[in-house]
Amino acid sequence: MSTELEQQLRAAMERFTDDVRVPPRLAVKAYRHQQKRRMTTRAVAAAGTVTAVAAAVAIAGAAGAFGSATSPPVQTAYTAYVVSHVEHALAAPSLGHLVEADRTTLPPGSTLQPFPDVLVGSTGGAGSAPQWNAGYTLRWIYHGSAEFSSFTASGQRVFDWGVTPAHGTTAVIYGNDTWWTAPPPSSQGGNGPAPGCIQGHEIALGGGAGNGWPAFIRSQLACGAYTAAGRQVVDGIDTIKITGNSSPFTFWVNPANYLPVQAVLGQRQTEFHWLAATPANLAKLTVTVPAGFKHVPAPAPPTRQAP
Repeated sequence: MSTELEQQLRAAMERFTDDVRVPPRLAVKAYRHQQKRRMTTRAVAAAGTVTAVAAAVAIAGAAGAFGSATSPPVQTAYTAYVVSHVEHALAAPSLGHLVEADRTTLPPGSTLQPFPDVLVGSTGGAGSAPQWNAGYTLRWIYHGSAEFSSFTASGQRVFDWGVTPAHGTTAVIYGNDTWWTAPPPSSQGGNGPAPGCIQGHEIALGGGAGNGWPAFIRSQLACGAYTAAGRQVVDGIDTIKITGNSSPFTFWVNPANYLPVQAVLGQRQTEFHWLAATPANLAKLTVTVPAGFKHVPAPAPPTRQAP
């Protein structure tokens, strides 16, 4: 990691990895592939909860459904063991509030453009927009608010995009020194339990502890969509490696709390950090408009193409 923010994330993660807990009723629905070579992410803030599909650029873009491959008996037994321990983790009482801070590295040629309640991007090729080049992204989530920033591969800031339940969306565009706002969407964010088995190109999280991650991991392991594939040290944590059956998703989760540490899909890699809700970390959720930037109308939502 090279930027000051990334160094702060790593230092904070090392201090607060143990005994981490996440506030309840923070819903995150992520990783939805809308169409071929395109990623669409939606953030909906309502009634104190946010559906932040902004994380979809982390590992979006896979197609197809989970298969029915049979796991070896030893691996099946280990998966069952992990499921039982996730249930134990879900039954444990919450021990405070954390800020989720993620960094996603995108493949060369990726683009990402903000709209009032959606982020639309591509993985390069024909139709790519150079002004929206995206090399990596940073995302912060806490108690129904989310902030998302996109950077070029060289670290040049492209845009900041934030959503809160009370104030809606604010975006700052650095390429043309403009900013815009949009009211909160009328649709409600997901706040229910983790779904059953889902398609291999989608990860949908309900509300609850850890932004819904532990419940999601349990549901997908229990139904056979994912398999526990052993242990691996990631960022100094002896994680459990979890892979999707007939799916390109791979996760590494902390066995102490079943929060994700890292996720990979092809060339996209996301590092998850769970930080204490200090004033400095909470300040990262606020989108700041630089002096002299021009206030402009929010762009119209993109036209959806038929699948």
